[in-house]
Amino acid sequence: MEVKEKDYQLSGLVIDACAVFDEEAENYDEHDNAVHEIADGAIPIYYWDIAQYAAHNHWLMTEVPEISSGGTAHDQIQANIYQYVVEGLYEHIEERREKIDRKNKQIINKEK
Repeated sequence: MEVKEKDYQLSGLVIDACAVFDEEAENYDEHDNAVHEIADGAIPIYYWDIAQYAAHNHWLMTEVPEISSGGTAHDQIQANIYQYVVEGLYEHIEERREKIDRKNKQIINKEK
């Protein structure tokens, strides 16, 4: 197995979280529970990784998150990453719903 080098871009965390959502969504009663649990699992926990995400995404160090606004610098960076991943997951869910709606409309139009 080849080890892939991290690029520390937040979009990669969102892409990975969306893939997990697509695989695991049926195991949750509500999408909200899935979103928050998956986003929580996507947050880096090692100081090195947290610092690398901040170095590659400077706004993580300057934005005061709604959650953990009084925490340490690392806590705030993690909270900003969490919020970013949550927003990405909700966008993904909305895109999935729109795609399903388009397919359903096509089926209905074909039946007419």
